[in-house]
Amino acid sequence: MNRKAQAETIIIFFFLVIGIFIAGIVILRLTNEIVTPFQSVIGNYSAPAGVAVGYVHERFTTWWDYAIVFAFFLNVILLFVSSFLVDIHPAFLMIYVLSILFLFIFGNSFLLVLDKFWELVGTSVETGQTPLQQFIINNFNIIMLGIVLLSGILMYAKMKYWSGQGTGGAY
Repeated sequence: MNRKAQAETIIIFFFLVIGIFIAGIVILRLTNEIVTPFQSVIGNYSAPAGVAVGYVHERFTTWWDYAIVFAFFLNVILLFVSSFLVDIHPAFLMIYVLSILFLFIFGNSFLLVLDKFWELVGTSVETGQTPLQQFIINNFNIIMLGIVLLSGILMYAKMKYWSGQGTGGAY
């Protein structure tokens, strides 16, 4: 498929990240709702079993935070690879800039929805179990700005180094 502007890649990336963070808190909440009472009940029957369940539960919540952040960075890497491989024309720079502007305008609304969702679904336990996710969510605008700038540089600066990329001829 011959695409000349890849602005939708950034927008799809944004919605994938929001979806990952929503799935992360939902799965963590479900895990806590199931495992915490089970840990209490099994601990009444056998203290070592309660400790073992607590250890596994704590390891899972730590692992889950790392897994969500890993998925976020995997999406960032895939976005950068996509940005590098796309063949663009300099005339589409305005479309890219406008779509990024709309992303930041409407993205703040989606971040507010994400915050409300975390407040609705998550408790202080879940937010305490996800320090890496909380850091990314709290600094999401700055992180997105860096990602947008780097992906834009990857898309538009490579034309200078490889003749024929996006312009149909050498400079």
